[in-house]
Amino acid sequence: MQDDRPKDADKTYRLVAFDQRDVEDLERLLGKLRDPRPSTNDDEDAETPNAARNRLEHKARQLLERRRRRAAIFGPQMFAEPAWDMLLILYLSGGGRRQTQTSLGELSGASRSTAMRWIDYLACRDLICREEHPTDRRRNFVALTERGRRLLDLYLSETG
Repeated sequence: MQDDRPKDADKTYRLVAFDQRDVEDLERLLGKLRDPRPSTNDDEDAETPNAARNRLEHKARQLLERRRRRAAIFGPQMFAEPAWDMLLILYLSGGGRRQTQTSLGELSGASRSTAMRWIDYLACRDLICREEHPTDRRRNFVALTERGRRLLDLYLSETG
């Protein structure tokens, strides 16, 4: 007897709703992930602050892309470490832009409860901070602290 179901019929899908700001934030983040590495000018001996920031952001983008490829090949359970993804996502959000706790969890691939546990962990270590949403008490924003950005800058500048 032949099974006429589509090959992916056993897969479970989850519908996720995004508001307009979530879509804009996701588009901005995906745009940053797609950008090629900025070119450098050999005539300049010293790296400008902007060039240094671009170089570090490029490294962060590469780390995040490699982690996502690794999870796609081996499965996300083998490397379940959403805290690092959250830090990289916030780092790439640029200029102190913040994410909602929900969108940060979704972008990191973590369940809501796992995301909240890791957000608590990162906040207790002064790597991220929470801010209340000005009009919606159910939502909070999350952003990197200065300490979090400094430590990521240090790590990215010292890794190959």
